[in-house]
Amino acid sequence: MKTLFKTTAIALAALGTTLAPAAFASTSDDVTVTIDTRYLETDWGVEKVYNTLASKAESACDAGHTRDIAARKFARDCMSDLLDDFIVNADEDSLTSYHVRMTS
Repeated sequence: MKTLFKTTAIALAALGTTLAPAAFASTSDDVTVTIDTRYLETDWGVEKVYNTLASKAESACDAGHTRDIAARKFARDCMSDLLDDFIVNADEDSLTSYHVRMTS
């Protein structure tokens, strides 16, 4: 089973509904990740999926090795917003609960 998360800039293929995260790093970037939704049946799997999504959001929003404080803040905000959108659009209770625990 697959679930597709997609925007103009970000495409996240997970294990069909179409979902659209609002935040993205740049309009020319595409990010694709494939996730087996069976992982969401275990705590270990939920953590694995979450970490994969967080890593992809971080990569998509990476400002590089800049020392500019504003650029680093933008990258952190972008990553947080994108990860929030991935979690909301995934609409998986176990993933949402894990995200709430991680961000509280």
